[in-house]
Amino acid sequence: EADIYVPNAFTPNNDGLNDVLRPVLVGIRELKHFAVYNRYGQQVFITTLQGKGWNGMVQGEMQNTGAFAWVAEAIDYKGNVVKKKGMAILIK
Repeated sequence: EADIYVPNAFTPNNDGLNDVLRPVLVGIRELKHFAVYNRYGQQVFITTLQGKGWNGMVQGEMQNTGAFAWVAEAIDYKGNVVKKKGMAILIK
């Protein structure tokens, strides 16, 4: 079954392991959007490109450790809309 998986934590410390928060798409034809929001509801990242994700930076500044909300919408190979939302923790 088509789904969107997003890790619940990431560590953008440039060690090559889990540095970017990005959706893992299963059975998805098109990513409509993947967006990340800070605790104030401000959008800090958005993309429509599969494989692209957020590196923890906002306007050139690394964000502090904390929780960020994400939402994703995609189209599966049958033409169905798949919507997911959740939280992820940025760990320094």
